[in-house]
Amino acid sequence: MRKKYRELKRRGNVIVFPNTINRLLTEGMNLLKDEKYEDARDKLYQVLSYEPEHAGALGAYAYCLFELAEYDEALDVCRELLKVGPVHYLETMELYISILMQVREFEEAERMIEILIEEKILPEERLEQFQQLRDLNERIVANTASPKIDPAIYAVKNFITLSPSEQERLIVELPPASYEVMKSSLIEIVEHPETDLLTKTYILFMIHQEKVRAKVKVSKFHYEGEFTVAKLPDPINNPRIQAIKRMMEDILEKDPTRLEMVQELFERHTYLLYPFQWDEFEEAEVADAYMSYLEQLFTGETDFSGDPSLMSLIFHAEQWFELRNG
Repeated sequence: MRKKYRELKRRGNVIVFPNTINRLLTEGMNLLKDEKYEDARDKLYQVLSYEPEHAGALGAYAYCLFELAEYDEALDVCRELLKVGPVHYLETMELYISILMQVREFEEAERMIEILIEEKILPEERLEQFQQLRDLNERIVANTASPKIDPAIYAVKNFITLSPSEQERLIVELPPASYEVMKSSLIEIVEHPETDLLTKTYILFMIHQEKVRAKVKVSKFHYEGEFTVAKLPDPINNPRIQAIKRMMEDILEKDPTRLEMVQELFERHTYLLYPFQWDEFEEAEVADAYMSYLEQLFTGETDFSGDPSLMSLIFHAEQWFELRNG
C-alpha cells in the first residue's frame, strides 16, 4: 500500500542498481506525459522511496497528486520541493499556488503571488498568468464572505434572461460553500444553450475548485461533451495548453511584443472554449493558426496552410468577444 510522501523514509543501506532510479523516473515521466496520472504517481513514488529529495521526481509526483485531487499530500510534496530546490521554479510556484487555493489557504496563496510580482522575477509573458491567479484568488476570498442568496435568481428560466455581465456577476458573487447545495441549478445553467459562454466557464472553474460531485454536459461553438466535474482539465497547469504556449514562445522569442499579443489572444480563447482545448487539432497546428491569425491582423495576409475550420474557430471566438463587449 502506498504511503503518503511525508511517511517515506530512506532505505538505509539497501543496494539500488545504478539504472533502477533512471528507469523508474523515465517510466513515470512517460506515463505523466500520457496523462495516466495514477500509474505515473505510483512509478514516481518508487523513485522517491529511493531518493526522497529527487527534485524532478518530486515535481512530477506533486503534479500527479494535483491532477488526482489529492491536494493535501500534493501540498506537502510541493513544500518539500521548494525546500530542496525545484528544477522548474515558476512552474512549481504556479502549482503550489493552485494547490493552496484548492485547500483554501487563500492568504498564503495571495502572499506567494505578491512576492513573485513585487520581486519582479517573473518574465513578462508569465506576469499576466500570475495576475490572473491573484484575481481568481481574490474573487474566491470575496465570495466566501458573501451573505444572502436568492435561489430563484439562479433558476435557469430566470437566469438566462439576464445580460452576460449580470450572469457573470451573479456567479462570481456566489459563495463557494453554496456550490454543492445549488449543484442542480448550476448544472442546468451550464447545460442551457442560451447561457453566456464565459459564465459557463466560471461555473465549471468553481464547481471543479469546490470538488462538486456531478456530471455536466457542455456545448460551446461546435463542441459538445459530457464531463465528470472532478476530471475537468486544469485551466492553469494544463500540459496541452502549456505546450502550445511554449511553441509560440520558441517561434516569437525575438519579438516579445507580438508574443504578448498572440498569447493574450490565445489565453482569452482558452477561457472561452473551456473545457474544450481545440481537441481535434495538433498542438503545433493550433500555435501556427494563432500566429497566422495575428499576422493577418497586421498585414492583411496569411500563409496558414492548416485546417480552415481551425482558423474559422479563432475568427468566430474573437467575433464572439466583440459582440459581447459591444
